[in-house]
Amino acid sequence: MSRERFPGVRSGGGPRYRSPAGLLYPVPAMRTAPRVLCAAAVALLIAACGTAPLGPTPLDEGIVVYIHSGFRGTSQQVGADVTDLTKAEGPCAIDENGGGGSWNDCISSIRVLPGWTARIYGDKNFRGAVLDVTSDIPDLSAIDGDCSGSYNDCISSIRVMRTQ
Repeated sequence: MSRERFPGVRSGGGPRYRSPAGLLYPVPAMRTAPRVLCAAAVALLIAACGTAPLGPTPLDEGIVVYIHSGFRGTSQQVGADVTDLTKAEGPCAIDENGGGGSWNDCISSIRVLPGWTARIYGDKNFRGAVLDVTSDIPDLSAIDGDCSGSYNDCISSIRVMRTQ
């Protein structure tokens, strides 16, 4: 007499589930495979969706970027590194049809929260012109840079760091 409850499933140390009666049963491979495939599909869909929000960030962490000089207009708090601002949901249109929106080449002023600093880059993946930001910058057009003579609307990636 065979004691095997699930034909074709070994009763080794693999994953198990508990029945309503409290008994442990091995999880057949065909029960876990759809879950793994579903999780992979969701991850791919999220990555393919284009822009994504940056938040949530605790109110006392990081920097705040603004669409206009003088800390005016739409703003976004940034508390972690952003390798490509085209993938960060924001106020500036990505294409001429007005589809989507990002923060790429869309920042005109930066507020630095206490205990934080940032390094901004002219290109994605932390490349291109670099500027260390240790205090508030109310107008990036007043800061000399490689993009049309300033850093205004010329930021594509950001590193955010806590100061010691």
